[in-house]
Amino acid sequence: MEIRRLLRGNDELSKLKADILRALAIFDGISWMSELIPDIVKIHNYSLDYLPTDEMVDEALQQLEAEGLLLIEPRMRGGFTAGEVYVDKLIRLKDLKAIKDALAQDEVYKNYLSQRMETLWKVGETRGHERG
Repeated sequence: MEIRRLLRGNDELSKLKADILRALAIFDGISWMSELIPDIVKIHNYSLDYLPTDEMVDEALQQLEAEGLLLIEPRMRGGFTAGEVYVDKLIRLKDLKAIKDALAQDEVYKNYLSQRMETLWKVGETRGHERG
């Protein structure tokens, strides 16, 4: 599927697929399935115009994998409590550069990166003042 066309999609599944690609691109092309919805919510500054469900995420990931954009691999993952291990799905973009290039003019993607850079800049300024 043409990524730029996907970004113009207006239905919830198309929006979710675009958001999954954004999240993966922002986080260096890799994420756990269990972290996708929280990452998507952060990217939209906690204000989404649709409600992604686990079932929608499953369907979106299956379609993106079928389109050849990502790989899904079940993996063991450690939990927060001692000794807890569970199976999660590791999601990887097949071509991070191509996705980032396609997202270069995407407003959601650019706004998030801009906010993140601004936050890092402010933290750097604060730490510089503490040392000076």
